[in-house]
Amino acid sequence: MKRNLRLFLTLLIMSTCWVAFAQERSISGEVVDSNGESMPGVSIVVKGTTNGTITNVDGKYVVSNVSEDATLVFSFIGFDAQEIPVKGKSNINVTLAASVQDIDEVVVVGYGSLRKSDLTGAVAKVGGEELKGPSTPDAVQALQGKVAGVNITPSSGEPGAGMNISIRGTGSWSNSSPLYVVDGFPMSDLSSVDPANIESIEILKDASATAIYGSRGANGVVLVSTKQGKEGKMQFEVSAYGGAQWTSNTIDMVTASEFATLRLEAYANDGASVPSDEQRILNEVIANNSKGTDWQDEMFRIAPIQNYSISARGGSEKSTYNLGVTYFNQEGLIKNSGMKKLYTYINNKYNFTEKVSLDANISYSTYKKNNHNNDSFSGALPVGIRMDPLTPAWDDFTNNYGSRFMGGVVVTNPMRAIDASKDQTKGDHRLVSNFTLNIDDIFVEGLSFRTMGAAQLTFFNSKNYYEEYYIAVDQRNDLSSLYEQRGSNTALTWNGFFNYVKRTGNHSINATLGSEVQVFKTSNISGTRYDIPGVQDLMYFDQSKDPVNFQLNGEGEENRILSYFARANYSFKDKYLFTATIRADGSSKFHEDQRWGYFPSFSAGWNIKEEPFMQDIDVLTRLKFRGGWGQVGNANAVGAWNYLSLMSLGYTYVFGESAAEGAKAAVLSNKDLKWEVSEQMNLGLDIGLFDQRLGVTLDWFDRRTNDMQISKPIPYYVGAGRPVVNAASMKNAGFEFTVGWNDKKGDFKYDISLNGSIVNQEITDMAGGEAISGGRMNGWAGNAEFTTRTEKGYEIGYFYGIKTDGIFTSQQELDAYTKDGNPIQPNAEIGDVKFVDDNDDGKIDGEDRAYLGSAAPDFSGGLNLGLEYKGIDFRASLVGVFGNEIVNGINYWINTSGVLSNYRTDRLDRWSADNPTGTEPRMTAADANQNSRFSDRYVEDGSYVRLRNVQLGYSLPKSIIAPLKLSKVRIYMSCDNLLTFTSYSGWTPELGNLDGANLAPGVDYATYPTPVILTGGINVNF
Repeated sequence: MKRNLRLFLTLLIMSTCWVAFAQERSISGEVVDSNGESMPGVSIVVKGTTNGTITNVDGKYVVSNVSEDATLVFSFIGFDAQEIPVKGKSNINVTLAASVQDIDEVVVVGYGSLRKSDLTGAVAKVGGEELKGPSTPDAVQALQGKVAGVNITPSSGEPGAGMNISIRGTGSWSNSSPLYVVDGFPMSDLSSVDPANIESIEILKDASATAIYGSRGANGVVLVSTKQGKEGKMQFEVSAYGGAQWTSNTIDMVTASEFATLRLEAYANDGASVPSDEQRILNEVIANNSKGTDWQDEMFRIAPIQNYSISARGGSEKSTYNLGVTYFNQEGLIKNSGMKKLYTYINNKYNFTEKVSLDANISYSTYKKNNHNNDSFSGALPVGIRMDPLTPAWDDFTNNYGSRFMGGVVVTNPMRAIDASKDQTKGDHRLVSNFTLNIDDIFVEGLSFRTMGAAQLTFFNSKNYYEEYYIAVDQRNDLSSLYEQRGSNTALTWNGFFNYVKRTGNHSINATLGSEVQVFKTSNISGTRYDIPGVQDLMYFDQSKDPVNFQLNGEGEENRILSYFARANYSFKDKYLFTATIRADGSSKFHEDQRWGYFPSFSAGWNIKEEPFMQDIDVLTRLKFRGGWGQVGNANAVGAWNYLSLMSLGYTYVFGESAAEGAKAAVLSNKDLKWEVSEQMNLGLDIGLFDQRLGVTLDWFDRRTNDMQISKPIPYYVGAGRPVVNAASMKNAGFEFTVGWNDKKGDFKYDISLNGSIVNQEITDMAGGEAISGGRMNGWAGNAEFTTRTEKGYEIGYFYGIKTDGIFTSQQELDAYTKDGNPIQPNAEIGDVKFVDDNDDGKIDGEDRAYLGSAAPDFSGGLNLGLEYKGIDFRASLVGVFGNEIVNGINYWINTSGVLSNYRTDRLDRWSADNPTGTEPRMTAADANQNSRFSDRYVEDGSYVRLRNVQLGYSLPKSIIAPLKLSKVRIYMSCDNLLTFTSYSGWTPELGNLDGANLAPGVDYATYPTPVILTGGINVNF
């Protein structure tokens, strides 16, 4: 009986286990992020139990003993957790989305990193994904509208044009560009960095954040972290896009018959006879209602753009890698303009032990672009917009370029210059290497040591061939020439620093102590030879047929900086934060008595949300107050030997009846030249609401720059170059804000952010009180006027000219405009411009010039929007600038009263007896009243809002791409600069600085237009 009972119980237990086993199973799968990349270390737990596992280096997992009705919980720091019911499935793949909470986000700062909650300075972070929008090879341009207080404009719309970037206003009139630091290596720009290889960008705005960089941090610091390798199998990303570009805006110009009518009217108004050879042609053009040549249509074209890149990364516990190559090709809106660029890079990390590792980053880039200066005074664009419509682009009768119709003006058919520019090129090759040795817990726990050696080698070249040509007796070049330049720039950096991190109870310390050496070398040689054959394979100096005439020049310089720096961060209870930094820089640019500069800073923060009295306010996630003060330096305007007296050779002196070779003083020395110092204050408030879905950052700042460096004007009889002196002071004060909201509702995820800044700028001191003129505008007849002025009490380079008060519309108005019974404008007639006698001396001259506005905006900002839903993604970015003015150089040249240019259609509404309400001055050949002189007629509102980029993408479902062994496939359409809202009448309101550096902002010299760029692309990950 007992034996049978034991058998029964055994069978019962076995059947129970069998049923339990039948109801439990193993679940496997893969976890990836929103980019389709595998995620190692993700926690997977059966909800309500301790049964679980983590993903391996390939992001894969297996969980055993899971019941059919169980729920798996997937979680990882910084990502939203997901709960997924099993429901009988045996394979579950998961995509984790980044969490909206960013309080503990790690932010890179100088020589280290900090939690975002521990920051006390003004620092903004932009992720690499946010840069994937505009079709540009320049990472700086991709930042447009993304960060409050950071204004970015291209110097022109031409491919390869440089970028003008200012952080919190123009910091100095010598150079206001920030310092760029890529993976710890200071660089002058980001042109050698592939935007596709950027992980994140941090922008340090105030002195408490930038003082650790001392003499190079006055204008802010841009920290770039490139993508690094990660453990796991090799993962590839292949991307490609292509499309077309066109100009979004053209200027309405008169037709040939309208031009002829205006020209004849100008002669008639002056009672002047029309040159006999013109009379017949003009009458014939009017009779035939000829349209003539549309020069904009001749110059502009639809141009292609394309980009291809491939990258791979992976690795093991011992080493990881990330490597890639990108090819970019953008043709310009003007024929023969364009740029080709190639990037290659490899980032490696070697883990020798758990505590010792080596980072080795190497990159190479090269570019080649057209070197014709299309928007210089004699470039194709300024000449083309002024050329009369009677001149043909190509004359079939002479089988040559059309000869201009207008006399008295020395310009040549712009199409000849455009065609010839195929033999005018420039480019460079850049090699950047960066090796960093990392040792953790070197003597005690928490103490680490980093040492970096880095080098950037740049080899640049340019080649300009100017062909022999003949169009007419005054439009020719009788002798061909070839100009070539070769040179190199070398930047070497070594630094070593200790970092100590310790947390004990309520106290947290993060301290850094180190030193750095930087060496900069530059050299170049250039020459010109004449009578060179116009055959591509023969365009070399040794092919010159002129052995006598040539030029040869060469120069070089070297300077060094030795630095010591320290920083200490202290936190008490994560509530009270303190940061102090000091940097000492010694530069070879200065005399030994002025060589060293010391740049301290101090800042503090209060995490108010951590206080007990704030704990019951659940809606508030973060509330932190920040305040800081610091000093930083600048020596960008100083050459290697400005404190020395330099001599130049090659000058001839006459003694009696004999000549002798000699030398002269090239530049006067100034041993008292010292650092330009910027003292800055910042107060900030960080607010987070609704589980950090709503974030608000507010900052007030005040920056005062003293001892600004400039080349001081001296009398010509001195016979030497201008010395660099410390001659002025200025301030920039303002307010900036960022408001962002991001959230997720089921499969729908969205984010929107708005940022803006207000900056007030003023020159507070000018040594000697002497104003500086800039913005030189060359007129048709060889005259020139300055359009900007820099002096105490105003912004840098404000617009300076004569004010106007409309047009004289009657003889009574003319007769009444007098001073003490004398006419103020004795040469004026009805229909002429009425100028304001600003100084009330009874005459109109240069003394009546006054403030006409400024290129400094009252407000600038950006709006960014992102949407995602079930594989569909949409992003849009707008930038806006308000309250600034622009000098319209195009109008200065073409809306004249004379007969030396083409005309806009606005000139059709000129005053005449038949059009007494005309808004434009009368036509005149002689322009005795000087209607065309620089005045407020050429200053326009430069405000604009531009849809910088809009992009729509779709990621194919996993069910489609998984059988193809692909982890992600995304296709998209993108458009840059699709819409621009502005009242400015030029080609583009987005202007950089072309003349006099920062002394002439906002002067439009017929700037190369910003193109609309429409592209389609694909991203594939596997």
